[in-house]
Amino acid sequence: MRRFAVLALAGLVLTTLTGCPATERRAEPTPTPSAASASASGQQPGPAPATRASTDRPPYTGPPADAPASLGPLTVLHAAVDLTPATPTVFSVPSAAAATPDGRVLVLLSPVADARPRLATVSAQGVLTGAVDLPPFTRLDDLHALPDGRAVVVGELGPVDDATGGYGLAVVDPVTGSAQTTVAVRFDPSVVIPYGRSAVSADGSRAYLFVTEIGRRQEFPEQLVAIDLGTGQVVARRELTDDIAGVSAFPARFEAAGLVPRPDGGVRLLLDASPVAARLERLPTLLAFDQDLEPDGDPVRLTDLAEGAETQAVATGADGTVFVVVEVRDGDWVLAVPDGGGAGPVLAQFPDPTHDYALEIEPAQEWALLPSLDGVRAIDLRTGEQPPPLDLGCDGGLHVRGIVPAAAGAAVFGECGAVAQRTAMLWLVGP
Repeated sequence: MRRFAVLALAGLVLTTLTGCPATERRAEPTPTPSAASASASGQQPGPAPATRASTDRPPYTGPPADAPASLGPLTVLHAAVDLTPATPTVFSVPSAAAATPDGRVLVLLSPVADARPRLATVSAQGVLTGAVDLPPFTRLDDLHALPDGRAVVVGELGPVDDATGGYGLAVVDPVTGSAQTTVAVRFDPSVVIPYGRSAVSADGSRAYLFVTEIGRRQEFPEQLVAIDLGTGQVVARRELTDDIAGVSAFPARFEAAGLVPRPDGGVRLLLDASPVAARLERLPTLLAFDQDLEPDGDPVRLTDLAEGAETQAVATGADGTVFVVVEVRDGDWVLAVPDGGGAGPVLAQFPDPTHDYALEIEPAQEWALLPSLDGVRAIDLRTGEQPPPLDLGCDGGLHVRGIVPAAAGAAVFGECGAVAQRTAMLWLVGP
């Protein structure tokens, strides 16, 4: 989906870059200037980043011993939910989804017209039970469900409480619509187009945001921000200029492919680094940070530069294992990197890069689910076996936007039908 995001935001840049750049206003605490920030002013660059896969650390060896029993391949369609009643007056795109511990599925609905975005709720049985208005987000990027059933909505916020907007989040009650907002990085929207990734800790106490931007005429520090979800306060912030410069000749920007939580707190940032400045070639790389955003261990390179890999989709297991779909020169690979580990074997491969942009991993870590031409397809991560795809019954065109784990399998969201007659949908699939 990053390919589509690049095209969409790049087009937006052309229509919004006018006038002089404004002075940035940031939420406290502010980033500390880094040594690498001065490199553009004449400091000598550091040593060239390495380009070989990180095979000097323990590789992924399979599901953890305490993993739950596998559901097997998800090849049955249990419900097809029309989301149109959640936004009856305007067509909205389902941009993200997340399942709550009690089996409900929450869906972010982004209107294509000038209207408030909404959060819809679908029961475990596949019934649309309600929808609430969201705070004034101008763009929705991500959604997480907390252990208590509330939602964490991430994206670009308009002005909140008479203050300048920016990139941040809202903790939302999906029943009442009550919300607590936090603007993590403030900016002038006339000169900044933000781009972000997010993660929430397993216990639901802390959210992490990676924030970057395009279209600015002065330096904008790419940064990680930690937010206490109980108070809504920013509790840590780290400028990533040095960290990214250690693995890539260029800022991360759109090459930031994912931000995933670690089991003991903190996050790992996955980016497609470009270690050789003379040519733009990608190398999927993980940077690990603890809960206070301090670096924790050396960067992990998932492949060799010569393999020409580009990250397409990212998912994570409860034990912190990061699962990644990378497109290589002769197809796609599914890889896994345990927390604290390094690059390992290819778990599965398939020659279809057209439908590689979403990934769901079951808690047992035995089966994965990816999009297919007419629906979704299961892949056995132990053998590479691929049963026949599941047809979602969408005549006239299907656009799967994402797949997320659900209580009894997975939830697939997207649109059904021809472009001019699309219907926002959620499908519940299981064994």
